[in-house]
Amino acid sequence: MAFITAVFIFYISSLSFPPNFAPGFYYLSIIYHAGIFFIFSFFLFLSGKFEIKFIFITLLIALLYASLDELHQLFVPGRAADIIDFAVDSVGIFFSLLASRFIKI
Repeated sequence: MAFITAVFIFYISSLSFPPNFAPGFYYLSIIYHAGIFFIFSFFLFLSGKFEIKFIFITLLIALLYASLDELHQLFVPGRAADIIDFAVDSVGIFFSLLASRFIKI
């Protein structure tokens, strides 16, 4: 599921959007960024061992993927890399890992 989510993130990041795509799009973008990286890092964590060490590995991989996603957007017409998007991605990742600490299997 983490791989499928990563592919979905890449696909959405490859789409071009015209400037001022839609009113209120900014807020939807924030919800999308935090939500999709919450899901990505959550499934990534579930794919490994339930150990503290794996939380840090998941954090590293998810943050690396978020930064590569923003870098990828530099090459997509109508898109740009944005540090705010990366920060929102990071918030989703951190909340996911916080939530995953309460899972015990």
